[in-house]
Amino acid sequence: VAKYFVRFLEDESCGKCVPCREGLKHMRTILERITEGKGREEDLEVLEEICEALKDGSLCALGTTAPNPVLTTLRYFRDEYEAHIREKRCPAGVCVPLITYYIDEEACTGCGRCLRVCPAEAISGEKKEPHRIDPEKCIKCGSCREVCRFDAVKVK
Repeated sequence: VAKYFVRFLEDESCGKCVPCREGLKHMRTILERITEGKGREEDLEVLEEICEALKDGSLCALGTTAPNPVLTTLRYFRDEYEAHIREKRCPAGVCVPLITYYIDEEACTGCGRCLRVCPAEAISGEKKEPHRIDPEKCIKCGSCREVCRFDAVKVK
């Protein structure tokens, strides 16, 4: 969520003051790195420092309030940031580089709907037998999950 707000604010910023222009750009870079599973332990502290510099040094209300979404998510969802950084996992299941689709073999009826819609041909299985997703081939588009009537396609 914070990444989308920062990207929006970066687009809306006039760019006149250095703290806002450079701070938002640096915040976006760090948030993108975290959501791609490449975050570092020090990123959270650096984010907080950038937020404080932005609040203190910006010339307008956009700049002084821009850090609020990041600071709020750091305060209330810090464990999610840490999961992204330490475990390379997205608890919300929305950061595509950090998720894996799989088929719950207990729930799969082998109807073949997922197999037919997969653009990467990453799903295999015989009719009326549980299917499987090859994580190496899967492009994480979610088509299989959308068409599954039995909620057998899961995200971890």
